Amino acid sequence: MKSVREIVKELKVFERNKVPLEVKILGIATYVQTSSTRRTAKILSSGFAQRRAG
Repeated sequence: MKSVREIVKELKVFERNKVPLEVKILGIATYVQTSSTRRTAKILSSGFAQRRAG
């Protein structure tokens, strides 16, 4: 069974590579769960702040 990362990579869903693929997949998963672009942006941006500080 293929992972989500492999499927997204094979389908070439994203054209540019400025943001890591894992972050894009996390963004999609978060959006599906919250159904809100504002909440998704807030969750992802707070995650980046914690990663950079740590």
